Amino acid sequence: MEQTETPLNTGYAEAGGHCIHFVECGRGEPLLLLHGAFGSGTDILQRDLGRKLAARYRVVAPDSLGHGRSDAPVESGHYTAKRRAAHLAAVLDVLAIERAHIVGYSMGGWMASAFATYYPDRVATLAIGGWDVVGGMYTPAAIWGVAEITGPHLIALAREVNPEIAAWVGKTEETSLASAIEGMNDLDGLAAGVARVPAPVAFWMGCDDLYYAASRKFAASHGITFIDLPGDHIAAFEIHGASAGERIADFIASAKRAGEMK
Repeated sequence: MEQTETPLNTGYAEAGGHCIHFVECGRGEPLLLLHGAFGSGTDILQRDLGRKLAARYRVVAPDSLGHGRSDAPVESGHYTAKRRAAHLAAVLDVLAIERAHIVGYSMGGWMASAFATYYPDRVATLAIGGWDVVGGMYTPAAIWGVAEITGPHLIALAREVNPEIAAWVGKTEETSLASAIEGMNDLDGLAAGVARVPAPVAFWMGCDDLYYAASRKFAASHGITFIDLPGDHIAAFEIHGASAGERIADFIASAKRAGEMK
C-alpha cells in the first residue's frame, strides 16, 4: 500500500483560548484537509484520500476541536461554525500560509463551508465532500423521520454500524464529541458563503449518499463541479478514497489551467 512520508511538521495553533493540533505531510501548494466526525488529522492522512493528496500537495490536517489531540471543551457554544473556521485560520497563520486549497469530508465538509464563508479570500479552491451545504444533517434527519440529529444519536449510530471509528469515545470524550457533532447544525449563511466564494468549487460524494440529491441540485443551480463516486457516505471515503483524492487533485489542476485561481 502506498505510504505517506513522515509528517514534515506537527504542532499547535491557538484560537479563542483553545489549542488546535495539526500534522502535515507532502510538498507543493498548501492544502487544508479536514476530517469527519470521530476522525483526526493523523487518521485522514493515513487514509487513501490523504495519501493521494499528499503525493501532490503540502497537506495540513488539523484535529478538529473535540477530536484527536486538540482541546475538547464540553460547552456547545465553543463549536459554532464561526469559531471552527477561526481555528482553521489560526492553523494557517501558524504555518504562515495565506491561502490554501480546502478539502473536507462530512463534518470536514461543513467546516470547509464555514471557512469559505468567513475567510473567502484565503480559499484557493474548495472541495466539499459528503455534506449538504443547505440542509446539513437535517437532510438525513428528514429521511430518517427525526427532527434533528443529535450528538448522542450519531454516536450511538456509529457504534452500531461502524464501531471501529467510535472505539476511542469513552465517557470522558462523549460529551465533548456530542457538542462537536451538534455544532454542525449551525448552518446560517454557509450555503450562501459557498455560492459566493471567489474560488473554484467542487462537491464530491458517493451516489448512494443521503446528501447526494440535495448537493447535486445545489451544484447544478450554482455552476459547481460535481465529482460522482460509487457507494454511500462511508464507502465513498473508506473504499473509494484513492479515486476521490485523484479526482480532487485533477479538479485543482484543471482550475489552475483554466486560470480560475487567483
